[in-house]
Amino acid sequence: MRLRIIILALLAAFAMSENVCYALTPQQKRQKAKEVQMKKREAAKRKAEKKRAAKLKAAKKKRIKEGKPLLYVYSYNQKTGDLLPATHVTVQEQNARPNKKPKINKPTDNKRSRVSRGLPNGSYWAAAAKTGYFASDTVRFMHREDEDTVKLYLYPETRLTFTVTDSLTSRPVAANVIVRNHEQKRIMQTTSDTLHTVLAVLLDDRIPYYTVEATAVDYFPFRDTITDPSLFRGVVMSPREVKSFLLHNIYFATGKTRILETSEAALNELYQYLRTRPNQRIRIVGHTDDIGSDRSNQALSEGRCREVRREMERRGINVGRIEIEGRGERDPIVPNNSEEHRQMNRRVEIVLL
Repeated sequence: MRLRIIILALLAAFAMSENVCYALTPQQKRQKAKEVQMKKREAAKRKAEKKRAAKLKAAKKKRIKEGKPLLYVYSYNQKTGDLLPATHVTVQEQNARPNKKPKINKPTDNKRSRVSRGLPNGSYWAAAAKTGYFASDTVRFMHREDEDTVKLYLYPETRLTFTVTDSLTSRPVAANVIVRNHEQKRIMQTTSDTLHTVLAVLLDDRIPYYTVEATAVDYFPFRDTITDPSLFRGVVMSPREVKSFLLHNIYFATGKTRILETSEAALNELYQYLRTRPNQRIRIVGHTDDIGSDRSNQALSEGRCREVRREMERRGINVGRIEIEGRGERDPIVPNNSEEHRQMNRRVEIVLL
């Protein structure tokens, strides 16, 4: 009897010790509850995704049955190939009357950079626009698939800011400024003043070059070509009472004295200046960079000056009014340590006598 009581007591103690071992701490209970909650959420998410997929599948079947397949329109950055969010997309039937409301006229999704809608089979056009980008080309397409995709490409604008200043005092100048593209189409015309010194124009770096023209009272006309906006130094106007000025946009064949056809505007400006001042005498001074020997550069600068004088003579200017001087590489305005600086040192200067 006593042995039985001892055995029962041992069994009871063992059972109690097992319960103690398997009891959870509060932290473990919270962790277990969190895991259970997470599993419930994942299950609910899977259920919602399954329901959404079924809904989309049913909607697709309905669109196909009704003859309205789904159209996706994506917008891309043409320069980088990245998707563009918040791009306003317009889709319209090709033969729609002018006042008809577009089939799609809304911005792309901020996350997926697209718009989508079920449209009837037919011929459409699509275009996109976004601030800071040039409008996309109009894309024409036939919409006859179960799901159709159209891609639109927008090219980013380059914003060029510059000033109009006096070459002697660096103060702002009130001038009429015109910017043209390579086809001589005017893209900006404005007037600077002495208070609002910074002008801005939007450029398309796919266009090979732009020209900037400026005129102001008591200043020589300014004209320059922009091939790289980062190198454009702004509009610098030379007062008419100055003793010398640079002849901008005069171009020669590499290593030769032959004047290129692209210099016609600069030559015409010099001719007009001399024609309207019949008593003004000038000296044409030629400068080169440091590539080549001193002797060859000296001969090159003199030959180019002679070519400019010959062009003035051909236009009817008395060559007795024009002197020439070749300075070769002796008078650089900046060190010849880069191609950009060498280009600045290759110049033609007009000295008033």
